[in-house]
Amino acid sequence: MHKRKIITFLAAFVLILPVFAEKGYAEKSPHKAPIIKCKIIKSLPHDDSAYTQGLLYYGNYFYESTGKHGHSSIRKIEPDSGIIRTEYKIDNTLFGEGICLWNNKIFQLTWKSGKCFVYDLHSIRRLAIYKYKGQGWGLTYDGDFLIQSNGSEYLTLRDPHDFKRISKICITDGNKKIYRLNELEYANGVILCNVWHKDIIGAINPANGKIMFWIDISSLRPLAGKNAEVANGIAWDSKNKRLFVTGKFWNKIFEIKFPPIKQIKYDS
Repeated sequence: MHKRKIITFLAAFVLILPVFAEKGYAEKSPHKAPIIKCKIIKSLPHDDSAYTQGLLYYGNYFYESTGKHGHSSIRKIEPDSGIIRTEYKIDNTLFGEGICLWNNKIFQLTWKSGKCFVYDLHSIRRLAIYKYKGQGWGLTYDGDFLIQSNGSEYLTLRDPHDFKRISKICITDGNKKIYRLNELEYANGVILCNVWHKDIIGAINPANGKIMFWIDISSLRPLAGKNAEVANGIAWDSKNKRLFVTGKFWNKIFEIKFPPIKQIKYDS
């Protein structure tokens, strides 16, 4: 009788395996888009107590959003020293998420409270609060719209004037949906995204939502301190064409080489 139960269980397990395999975040499913190993240019100091949720670079400063209840904040940081020049701590009941810059204002998402805070770029003084439905994860600006992730396979385009939703796009690698999209950054005409629980960055074609290529940054975490958790944090220096990446509790921000897009073969 006991053996019969084991056989029945194993048969049922085999039947449901394909269901898990169809998920976009299945660890062993191959990527259709090409994978490029990252090349480190240099490293900069980073506060290893920061649970990084968002990162941007502007005017020779990093701006960072940190998460976790009781520790969430937005910071203005000197790149070479890692010194925090200005910090605004948000309410202990809120969980800070992604940030982006628009019109000398920084937008900061929160995880489950449906609030987007707007700050003055220079003083980090809070100017406004917008409300939205669902979760907030990553945020960036493409020159026309704010682009938001919520942990699903979709990115939402929003009007920067009032944060109202305009449309959404589904992100795919070939025909496979990519779930758990996290921190975002618009760089060189593509949307870069972290994927929660993976040390890899996807480069998204904004016209159709397809992954053009992946940047494998798994080699960075072992260099970022013993407490380093998953990669999360992408910043693009548009003036000098520099790409910076970091992660949760990392003690470094790395400048890595941005892959030459025109030399990469991908399905458009």
